[in-house]
Amino acid sequence: MANLPDKLTDRDVALLHFLGRCGVMKTAQTNVIYGGVKKYHVRRIERLSKAGMIIRDKGYIRPTKKGLVAAGYEGDIVRIKKHQCKDRALAVELLLRFPEWNVRFGIELKRQNLLERRSQVAGIIERSNLKYAIYMLSHVPTSGNVTFMRSEMRDLHLWGIERIAVFCTNKKIIEAMTVEPPSGIKELCLLSYPAGVDSFRRIFTKDFVAFMNQRFPGLKLCARPFAHFEWQGNYITVMHADDLVKRQTLSGYLTYIQNREARKCLIVCTPGQVKELQNQFMDYDVELIIDDGTDTEIQKPTPIPKEDSPSTDSYYSIHP
Repeated sequence: MANLPDKLTDRDVALLHFLGRCGVMKTAQTNVIYGGVKKYHVRRIERLSKAGMIIRDKGYIRPTKKGLVAAGYEGDIVRIKKHQCKDRALAVELLLRFPEWNVRFGIELKRQNLLERRSQVAGIIERSNLKYAIYMLSHVPTSGNVTFMRSEMRDLHLWGIERIAVFCTNKKIIEAMTVEPPSGIKELCLLSYPAGVDSFRRIFTKDFVAFMNQRFPGLKLCARPFAHFEWQGNYITVMHADDLVKRQTLSGYLTYIQNREARKCLIVCTPGQVKELQNQFMDYDVELIIDDGTDTEIQKPTPIPKEDSPSTDSYYSIHP
């Protein structure tokens, strides 16, 4: 029997709850919630719209109070102005790319008074003992906006957030955000969007751990702030996420200490980072190690066969 327009499926309910949390999304993005079945999400969106459960407007959808009540959503409806839809939906698009993480949207955190109303945090992703504040920038920020964001980043530790990832849609935004990291921040990753998502996700996969153990057998974690590992007397820094904190501390080591210690630094990077890193560190004893695994999009990390898995002693990620 066909579903009636006002009879909600489990995935309809999931969509309405999701919209209750984020406020708006593109119609095409709902395909993820409906299981990726071709055009099925379009048919369901049409039915929900006709039943008054959602509002459709120029490719975007928003929930109605009727839809949220029917889905059993208990929170207040999110009010989003039309001119905000594009940027809000872009943030949703970004956060949907982290299915392995627990995600909370910035607008949720504002309603819980965990973020200021002016906050530009798009959301927070969390897994195990790691938590990142995510920024999604699609416009070149003014100097005032950069100052505000740096101030906000500095204060995020009050909510237990010491790691930040900023995704930028063009190079001019990246240039504007290439600033000295605020004090108290362990990571400030500055990445292009969308390509940078795969680079970021790559370092959390078992495939990457296997690559590191195969390329550097016997590597050990390093407590120095500019490196992740030590191997055969060398320091290893992983730069996939373009962490400004690591760049700053690595530059300091190379400038003031490396000659005295006479220890080479190995930088593991993506193919797209090679030219920039060569230019930045050409005057120092540095070798670039290219990880070609970042050339292809990572949807689901390929599992490593059990018999080939590295032993517990050699199984390291860059976040112990």
